[in-house]
Amino acid sequence: MNEIMEILSPVLGEELAKDVISHRKGLKCPLTPRGAKALLKQYEMTGNPIEAAEEHLNRGWQGFKAEWMQKGRSFRDERNPMPVQSANYGRPEPVNHQEPASSQVDPERRRQLAELARQTARGMSARTVQ
Repeated sequence: MNEIMEILSPVLGEELAKDVISHRKGLKCPLTPRGAKALLKQYEMTGNPIEAAEEHLNRGWQGFKAEWMQKGRSFRDERNPMPVQSANYGRPEPVNHQEPASSQVDPERRRQLAELARQTARGMSARTVQ
């Protein structure tokens, strides 16, 4: 652990370095000196290693990649076939507000629909009373 602290603490500070080490121990994936160097390299690639380490801990990740912190750029894992932006997750489209469909129905049909709704309501209340 002393060797790992010597690697992480000059950049992250002693307290944050201890937190990173204990976080990995808690995940049952303790850091090795080689792993600590690789992790520190990724932290430094973000431009703000302390913020990167805190984000790593806050999200509970086992590992960390600098590209996960880049804002405005969507992460794409080549092994995951999910498209970057699908129809369900894209930017919302403005809704065209139209007149309600009932105003486009002729008056006779509207009367028939109202009568059908009354009959259905009567039938439903009669069933619930029984």
